[in-house]
Amino acid sequence: MHQISVICIDCQSDYIDTTLLAQTYANLEVVKTQTGKDFYEDMSQYLNQTDSEYICFLEPNMNLSKDKIKKMADYLENTTANIILCYRNYMEKDGTIASHYDALYKDLLCNKNFSGSKLLQMCFTSERNLFGNLTTVMFKKSKITLALENLKQFDLDDIPELQKIFLLFELLVNQSIVYYPKELVSTYVEDFDLEKLQSITHNFQKKLQTFFEIHEWDCPENMPLGITAEHKRLLVNPPVSNLNIKKEITFFYTDKGEYYNLLPIMREAQKRGFHTNFTNILNTKAEIGVYCQHFGRPENSKFSLVLLHDMVQGHNRWPDIWNLERWNTYDIGIVPGTHWKDRWERSSFKYYANPRLGAFMFGYPKSSEIFSEELEKRAQELKASMNLKYDVSILYAPSWENDEKEDDFVRALASLPVNLFIKQAQWPEAYSFVIENIKNMRHMHEGHYDNLHYIEPEESIMVALKMCDLIISDESSVMIEGLMFEKPSIAVYDWLIPDTQPSRFASIPFDNVYKCKKVELREQVEIILADNFKKAKKMTKNAMDTLFSNPENVNSDILDAVEYFTQGEGNNDFMKWKMSSRYMPENMWS
Repeated sequence: MHQISVICIDCQSDYIDTTLLAQTYANLEVVKTQTGKDFYEDMSQYLNQTDSEYICFLEPNMNLSKDKIKKMADYLENTTANIILCYRNYMEKDGTIASHYDALYKDLLCNKNFSGSKLLQMCFTSERNLFGNLTTVMFKKSKITLALENLKQFDLDDIPELQKIFLLFELLVNQSIVYYPKELVSTYVEDFDLEKLQSITHNFQKKLQTFFEIHEWDCPENMPLGITAEHKRLLVNPPVSNLNIKKEITFFYTDKGEYYNLLPIMREAQKRGFHTNFTNILNTKAEIGVYCQHFGRPENSKFSLVLLHDMVQGHNRWPDIWNLERWNTYDIGIVPGTHWKDRWERSSFKYYANPRLGAFMFGYPKSSEIFSEELEKRAQELKASMNLKYDVSILYAPSWENDEKEDDFVRALASLPVNLFIKQAQWPEAYSFVIENIKNMRHMHEGHYDNLHYIEPEESIMVALKMCDLIISDESSVMIEGLMFEKPSIAVYDWLIPDTQPSRFASIPFDNVYKCKKVELREQVEIILADNFKKAKKMTKNAMDTLFSNPENVNSDILDAVEYFTQGEGNNDFMKWKMSSRYMPENMWS
């Protein structure tokens, strides 16, 4: 078994003991050192005299996988590279993973050997930290010579963060590097501190120029700040001048659900004299594009806005849905209420969550329709056409129709003295198996029960929510949207969701809904009915305030922002809804 040195930098003894005693690798030589005047000389002297074959590091505020050292050593032993890096997560103080490694780069870097110099140059050019920090590094001691004379030129005695990162840069330059294919380290996020951010970015930029000169690299005209372009707005306000864009808005939708999400904004835009149109062709060129897809095409619009696709979007990846569904290529991002504001603020230390002009808690456009006369009229028309038998109505509205869920719903509840509504989503043709399931279920049930009624897929879900008293679903956003009307929901958590292979159980990581197994569905409904919805009303009472902000003005505030940024018109009162990061942005030095 190789002897491995763990150089613990600025670490307390209790932290070192707790962290390293948990490691599964036994043959460790533990060394404590401090940043400061003698840091680089102490490091060089130790590396020259130690018998350890591999060297790694430990810094404060890190959480290590228990087999981190063993896995990296085993991997390094079987590669021709001199240095191995592992991916890392970011972790909040309570242990919640705030963000995983950047999904855009993970597959690109995995199982390949890199030149350290080329990797660093790529990181400086893109202003992306793809290397982590000293704790994510292990190297073969016999292959690395520490460039002490280079390090002395940086003169960083009083800035620990920069002392450590320029040590890492000197280790990586001119070396062969390989990545371990999984996250083995989590860095605890640091609360946002603008003064500290300004100070370190200023010093990083100056010392990076020294690094370039030492290694005879061409200095770029604008030296990197050490934070991404998306985060520069934290230091300098983005431009808000008139972009000279035509008053034309294109609303992009790929299904009826998205259409109805955007319709209230379109109506407000028309009142203000904008030329508007809807299209389901995402590659359409636009002056102003409004998107609510998981993956829009903002590059086709001169100015772009992005809204959530639904209220439970990416719920299996909360809080950081933006690692996959990126907002940094849009101009404005919009969230519906304080729950989503919390998720964005926890994730916005990552560049990809940041639209160019900021993210705003304007609200949920559909919430403006709660008391709409048009909605009330349509709901009453449908009710009248159904000749309803009972006073209470229960709505079944799943995210996916599969595994005979509709049949479970009908068999469980058809004999109760209630009306049953079935509202399936309108699926695009690409999901032919779901469309076929919906067709088969309807053929099985329609006309066989005098209390069962179908609401057509192309109808707005808002109409169905207005009509019902209780909602049954798997993990659909309709359960959250129902809270706008103070309608309670039951989520059946052992209904299957076919977006993975094999299908998974429904994921319901949100409050304000009842949860049960499918065999318990009837019993749960009977409990709610017997209580005359009293407990259910208490569950939903305060949801509107936390989930849906600004219902009276959401669409007007959105259009105020559009006019301000694209036409140079109106006031900027809407800026009160702009959100800010909770944590220090991901950077080159921590």
